[in-house]
Amino acid sequence: MTDKKVAIITGASTGIGKAAAIKFAKEGYITAIIARRNIDKVGDEIRKMGCECFDFAGDVSVEEDVKKMVGEVDKRYGRVDVLNCNAGVVVVKPVEDITYDEFINVSKINVGGMFLFTKYVVPIMKRRKKGSIINLGSVSGHVGQTEHAVYGATKAGCLSFTRAIAWELAPWNIRVNSVSPGSVDTPMLVGDCEGEAKRRGVPYEVIKKEREEEQAFKKWGTPEEIAGPIYFLASDEASFITGADLLVDGGWVAK
Repeated sequence: MTDKKVAIITGASTGIGKAAAIKFAKEGYITAIIARRNIDKVGDEIRKMGCECFDFAGDVSVEEDVKKMVGEVDKRYGRVDVLNCNAGVVVVKPVEDITYDEFINVSKINVGGMFLFTKYVVPIMKRRKKGSIINLGSVSGHVGQTEHAVYGATKAGCLSFTRAIAWELAPWNIRVNSVSPGSVDTPMLVGDCEGEAKRRGVPYEVIKKEREEEQAFKKWGTPEEIAGPIYFLASDEASFITGADLLVDGGWVAK
């Protein structure tokens, strides 16, 4: 068993997940990261920083992948101090154009992956009677967002799951919170806007400008601006915070 703190971070190959992995590594954590593609490249980047990292190529919605990854982390390090569930996908379409397969896929990854990692990490945290879980919500879980019905439903599910598990795990001193970003400059958001631009027959820049206008600062956030609040909720500075959702949305929901 290591004396260093260990953080498992999902969806860590790009965007917010990658930024969170790098943030935790810089703060002295051993990071254990998972994504379906290119996760070894992020692992190499973290190791080049002189930090220990275990990278695992897998799918958060496949139970055997999750069980295997968490089991390997437990075997190597004997502890998990932080679980940060970032893995997610989006479908942006009118509801009548969304296929049932698309609905199932978004639900499996956004909610199923969070559930599976919680299921397998919690017994490790209970052994030490301490831990912090941070799930990635979204403004879409708070407001009605056009053509985001399925994505918004999964993110509302994330918020509800977070609140329920916070109470369930409080007796073991395990805190559970979520962070809800607004528009953040990630490959997922860029792809989202490109698809919308194509459907509407307008330039990408038009869609990007519309999304920027939804934030009080009239700009997109950066992945690093989300990774900082995630780290805060994991830290002892947030020791009296559980069952909460932290909006990091450039003021979107406050309007």
